Amino acid sequence: MAGLPTKSNVPAAGSSHAMQQFYRLFESAGGEHSVHAHNHWQQVLRLGFPHAKLENWKYTPVAPLLGNQFFAPEKQTLAADVLKSLALPLDTYRLVFVDGRFDAELSDSDSGEFEIEKLTPASQQTLPEAIESEVFLHLTESLAQDGLKIRLPAGKQAAKPLYLLHISSGREKSREVNSIHHRYHLMIERGAHAEVIEHYASLGESGHFTGARLTANIGDNADFTHYKLSFESQASFHFAHNDLLIGRDARVASHSFLLGAGLTRHHTSARLNGEGSDLNINSLLLPVDSEIADTRTYLEHNKGYCNSHQLHKVIVNDRAKAVFNGMIQVAKGAVKTDGKMTNNNLLLSKQAEVDTKPQLVIFADDVKCGHGATVGRMDEEQLFYLRARGISGLDARNMIIFAFAAELTEAIQNETLREVVIARIADRLNRGK
Repeated sequence: MAGLPTKSNVPAAGSSHAMQQFYRLFESAGGEHSVHAHNHWQQVLRLGFPHAKLENWKYTPVAPLLGNQFFAPEKQTLAADVLKSLALPLDTYRLVFVDGRFDAELSDSDSGEFEIEKLTPASQQTLPEAIESEVFLHLTESLAQDGLKIRLPAGKQAAKPLYLLHISSGREKSREVNSIHHRYHLMIERGAHAEVIEHYASLGESGHFTGARLTANIGDNADFTHYKLSFESQASFHFAHNDLLIGRDARVASHSFLLGAGLTRHHTSARLNGEGSDLNINSLLLPVDSEIADTRTYLEHNKGYCNSHQLHKVIVNDRAKAVFNGMIQVAKGAVKTDGKMTNNNLLLSKQAEVDTKPQLVIFADDVKCGHGATVGRMDEEQLFYLRARGISGLDARNMIIFAFAAELTEAIQNETLREVVIARIADRLNRGK
């Protein structure tokens, strides 16, 4: 049976401590896991956990993660006031997950135009292959248990956003970490209009490991807007990989606000598979203290006459570190492609560090593509100008930072959601002040 220990699915002798810990979690699922989960676990074993000698992990040390003991979380019961304090104050179709498990009592019974069903072993076999293979993607695929298949039928326009709220708890003892994994597959069919919000929050300040995986098939002439909010505790780890498969004449925007967790690694991979589509991928990172935040994008222009625009802004404070790695690849024959990728970085202290690597690979003629990256520190002349007009040093500093982030926060169409993100930025900037 696929779920039983065999020579092919047990970590080899000498495997990392973390690999052995995750195998224990995989094994504890017993008969619950499918051929799909088993196959992804094989990929975890094949790839192994990363180390600094690998090019893609050179600037993102995972040592803080690998020394922990990983556990399946115990069942939590949330009071209404706790849920209210963590949930976004928005009118949505809300689905709540506590420690990776769907909680029907905390969720809305009405999902509107969205058709939602649990991923079964049969439906898992129809999920799209990963655009980019990486070990934490396969780890989440192998360990997620309450995955959902979400469909918006052709021509439907959702009256409200679909809100996926993930609340995760930690453990009191240091080096003991709850392991929590989420898996979603969205089908936004031809001519449909949808907005989806992914929100990750922590129950207290204790640490946990979050693995998240979202794939979306966006049909011809569809309109899809996606927001990702990672607001987890500083003791936590967040590893996520989102895939977007985009048809013809579609309009797609994905905005990620990675404003939490001590170690974050977030991938967005996309394929433009039909002509005439527009894609925007934006992200804002703000690591503080000694946090590490890594965001990566990979985009394939496989058909012509498509536009893609990416804006990634990074604000690094204290002794924190950030990494950006982006790739645009234009296939042969993808004429009239217009692709642009920009990464702007603001360092707030002498100890802050950022590593950036935007890349282009072009196999087609008659295209317009470009990328750029900037790294700078706080402008002392701007600070002096503001302080000379009676603004305190802290307020002047924050004004400059919010102006730097404004291009991304202003892109949030919902005013309440925009205010929540701005408040989170302010909270992180003013930690300890």
